[in-house]
Amino acid sequence: MIIQYLYFALAILGIILFIFLIKKFFKWLQNRISKLESNIFFSNTKFAQFFRFITPRRERHILTFLLRLLRISIIITFLVLYLPFLFSLVPQTKEYADVVIGYIKKPLFFLYEGLIGFIPNLFFIVVIFFVTKYLLRFLKYVTNELEREAVRLDGFHADWARPTFNLLRVVIIAFALIIVFPYIPGSDSPAFKGVSIFFGILFSLGSTSAISNIVAGIVITYMRPFKVGDRVKIGETIGDITERSLLVTRVRTIKNLDITIPNSSILGNHIVNFSINAAEDVGIILHTSVTIGYDVVSNEVIKVLIEGAKKTEGILSDPSPFVLIKSLDDFYINYEINAYTKDPKKAAVLYSMLHQNIKDELHNAGIEILSPHYHAVRDGNVLTVPPENIPKAYKKPGFKIEN
Repeated sequence: MIIQYLYFALAILGIILFIFLIKKFFKWLQNRISKLESNIFFSNTKFAQFFRFITPRRERHILTFLLRLLRISIIITFLVLYLPFLFSLVPQTKEYADVVIGYIKKPLFFLYEGLIGFIPNLFFIVVIFFVTKYLLRFLKYVTNELEREAVRLDGFHADWARPTFNLLRVVIIAFALIIVFPYIPGSDSPAFKGVSIFFGILFSLGSTSAISNIVAGIVITYMRPFKVGDRVKIGETIGDITERSLLVTRVRTIKNLDITIPNSSILGNHIVNFSINAAEDVGIILHTSVTIGYDVVSNEVIKVLIEGAKKTEGILSDPSPFVLIKSLDDFYINYEINAYTKDPKKAAVLYSMLHQNIKDELHNAGIEILSPHYHAVRDGNVLTVPPENIPKAYKKPGFKIEN
């Protein structure tokens, strides 16, 4: 009996010694950490870019907290495993020690049996993981080749490669998760099923607009109405495409404003692309109108307008600018000058220069622009036609005043 109590006392001293040594060890670690002047765990380039806010001082605080948590966990684990042994040394507490040991053994045996039973499923999950991983690597390689146009498929455009890979990646990963799901421990438990249903309902209720944007983004991708860098008009917005994703499209306007447009809105609007024909065809046509009186010869007006267009920097001389007579209005003739350019991104500047050159050329030719409207008081004595078109026998009528 005395021997047993002696062992009991030695065991208590062992607990005190263990806690004392643990405290000394962690205090030594704490002193080492407090002297750190640079990051250890967050010094890696990838970590540093992602966790820029973690300075050396903050990392010391994090490590101090983790050390304290580790010390408490070690002490609790030691006491849970050591106290049953301690109580088993004394006959009066041996019964309680057996009960505590039984409480400890039950979850440990459960975990052990679960782990042994999970090993076949684990092999299956590992196989699915590696098959999925290398399938995605192969698809990524094919995608890169299609983007570089080293490999070509009939009817498949190079700019479809990346979006198609992203879609296939989502489908493949989702399919792999569906296959793996039944082999995850606890997947058939009511709690696991309840959580899955909850998140499914939450996703379906909160992602209606997001899904519509994703569907619209997929449709836009394969419609190919524009690509990054194109000058477009979407609704009332005119600008250059800076980013295109499954959810939104970003446009930088000519006033240098960044506008984010949901893809569902784009799909419901007319899309005007100024860049496609400018790059692949003879260019796009810039056009503007000017109104001239009936007393000016049309051929002279047309010649002056074309000359003004040709003097505009950025306007192509081939194909040559041309003029259309749009309408014969009440006060003037409406002429439309059309000119080709291959630089639609400078359309605002080109229009400004074109208007300036047209105005200067018309003024130099002595031709008056009838815009805005003005009212002239006429007595009918002069015809508003070019002088050379007035009949030689024409006589100016006078006023007839009757009493």
